[in-house]
Amino acid sequence: MQPNPAWDYRNARRAITIRLVVGIWLILLTVILLSEGYWGWAILTGAGAVANFGLAWPAYRRIRRNQERHDVE
Repeated sequence: MQPNPAWDYRNARRAITIRLVVGIWLILLTVILLSEGYWGWAILTGAGAVANFGLAWPAYRRIRRNQERHDVE
């Protein structure tokens, strides 16, 4: 699964922030659902959190690579 380049490439820092906030919210929701015994929904929200963190990582790496290129030049 590739991130949407039309938005993620132009707004990489904002995309990372949004994905991390949503991921943290989904982790909290997962903990609440697990404490209440809703295992099926908790697995679903946990998978969504992992997906958000996984999609934030390529954008972060892209920003770091661009910073390193500008520092070398």
